[in-house]
Amino acid sequence: MKKTIRTCLAAVASLLAIQSVAAKTPDSICGTKPEMVDIMLRMVEDGVEKVAGDNRMFIKRDSRDESLWVIALPNTTAHPAVLCRNAAKELAMLCTAGEAACQSFKEQGMQRLDKLDGAAP
Repeated sequence: MKKTIRTCLAAVASLLAIQSVAAKTPDSICGTKPEMVDIMLRMVEDGVEKVAGDNRMFIKRDSRDESLWVIALPNTTAHPAVLCRNAAKELAMLCTAGEAACQSFKEQGMQRLDKLDGAAP
């Protein structure tokens, strides 16, 4: 019985260690605290406007620092998720879904940002 309990505890500890590595949170998302509520509050401030969107995600531009924000809609597997690209084209992402869903969101978000870049005058 003790051996079974130890084995179970070891398995749980291993899963927790894997999860903590996979779900690493950045220190900041384009200068904003990496909390979804803080990011959503930033999205309604003056100087932030929606520049593109579809049935999976939308993009907002913050004219104060020229950052672009890709936000997953609730009907997607990555929700809640946000990808930010600053003026220096550095990316930061906050995504708590599974690894595959987050990677897919990142790729799709980057494609939309590239498309938006191509449409710029």
